[in-house]
Amino acid sequence: MDAYVNGIDIAAVARMSAVAGSPGTNPKARFGVKTAWDGQTRTVATVDGYSLGDEYYKRSFTIVGDEPTELGGRDTGPNPVELLMAGLNSCISVTYVTVAAMKGISIRSLQIETSGELDIRGFLGIDESINPGFDEVQYTILIDADGTPEEIEDIHQTVLKRSVNLANLSKAVRMVPTLVVAHN
Repeated sequence: MDAYVNGIDIAAVARMSAVAGSPGTNPKARFGVKTAWDGQTRTVATVDGYSLGDEYYKRSFTIVGDEPTELGGRDTGPNPVELLMAGLNSCISVTYVTVAAMKGISIRSLQIETSGELDIRGFLGIDESINPGFDEVQYTILIDADGTPEEIEDIHQTVLKRSVNLANLSKAVRMVPTLVVAHN
C-alpha cells in the first residue's frame, strides 16, 4: 500500500490506532473553542489548541459568525446553523477520506451538501411548543473514488458509525452548562 492515500499518512494513522488501543494509554482527545460576542449578532471564536492523550498541541484559528442582515446581523460570516453544518460536513469528509485511505481506495472528489429547515418562532419564543432547532437534517454525499460500489458502500457504512460530528448531532449529548455572572 502507498505511504499516502488521499493525502493521509497511512503509517501515522496506523500508529495512532495502535497507541490508542494499547492498555495504559490515554486515548482521549479534548477540544475547546472560546467565543466572544463582537456586537450585534457577530461572534468571534478562537481555537488555541487541543489535547491528545497526555499531550497538548497549540493551534491558532479564528472563526467569525454572524447572522444575515434579514435576521438582524451584519452578514460578516456564516450564521451558527451554517457553522454547525460546516462542522458536520467537514467531519464526515475527514472520516470518508481516512477510512478510504486505510482501505487503499483513492478518492478523486468528495462533496457533501447539507440542509435543514427550522421554524424561527421557536428561537423567537413566539410559540414555546416549537423546537428552536432542526427536527431533521438532510445530507447528500457525492463521491468519485476508485473503489467498487460495494467497497464505497462499506466505507459509507463505516463513516455512519465513526464520524464524530455525525454522532454528536444524531444522538443525545449531555450538555453541562456553567453560568458565571460578572459583577461591576
